[in-house]
Amino acid sequence: MIEQLQFLSTCGRPWAEQRAQMALEITQAAQQGAISQSEYQALMADLIESDKLNAEADDMDVKNLLVSCIMIGAKLA
Repeated sequence: MIEQLQFLSTCGRPWAEQRAQMALEITQAAQQGAISQSEYQALMADLIESDKLNAEADDMDVKNLLVSCIMIGAKLA
């Protein structure tokens, strides 16, 4: 999951890069104990809020990879 998020953070799609970078930062904060697991899950879910993401996404493959990584990360925490 981390490798895919790192890839997405430099994929050339600004909407995906921003969300992937935020997901990496949120994951790091959770690993360091700076946020609770419930906060982590809520923040991750906010990154893929469908209406906003659907409006910005211009590549379905990138969108699907991003959503998958974030959902897996939120469940693993």
